[in-house]
Amino acid sequence: MGYKNTDAFYELAHEGRLAYRRGDNLGIYAMAQLVLAYMCDQTYDWDRDRNQPPEKLRKANAPCRYYTLGWSGFAEDHGMVLLTPEQAMSEDADKIMRKRELNAKKQFSDAAVWLQERGIIKKLESASLGKNAGFLLLLGDDKENKAVEQWARQCLHLPMIW
Repeated sequence: MGYKNTDAFYELAHEGRLAYRRGDNLGIYAMAQLVLAYMCDQTYDWDRDRNQPPEKLRKANAPCRYYTLGWSGFAEDHGMVLLTPEQAMSEDADKIMRKRELNAKKQFSDAAVWLQERGIIKKLESASLGKNAGFLLLLGDDKENKAVEQWARQCLHLPMIW
C-alpha cells in the first residue's frame, strides 16, 4: 500500500504545494507533511500511468487514496500518546494520557484543515459516532484527482460530483 502515493507526495513537496509564505521565504508545515505522508502510506495506491484503480482494487471495489484511520492511528503509530514510565505509574496517568490525546488530536486536526484549505485532501465523509472521517488524497493534477474522486465516490456509494 501507498508507495506510489508516497512518490506523488514527494512530487507535491518538490513543486512547493506543501510550502507556505513566511516573510520573504517559503516555510514548511512539518506536521502537515507528516500527516500527509502517513495518509499516503496507509491508503491504496492509484495507477497513475493508466489513471485508474489497479485491477485488484477494481475487482474488490476498494477506494484508492482514501484515509479513514483518524487521528488516533496516526498518534499511536508516531508515539504521540506514549507516557514515560514515571507518568504511567503516577496517580495522574489518566489525566496525563487525556492531555496527550487531546494534543495529538488537535495537531492532527489542524494539519488536516491546513491540507484541506490547500486542496490536497478533501473530506468525503464526516466523522460520526464510532466512525472516523474519510479523507480523499488529491495528489495529482486535476484530471487525475477527478478520476480518483469519482472512483472513491462509486466505491463508497456517495453522490457523484461532475
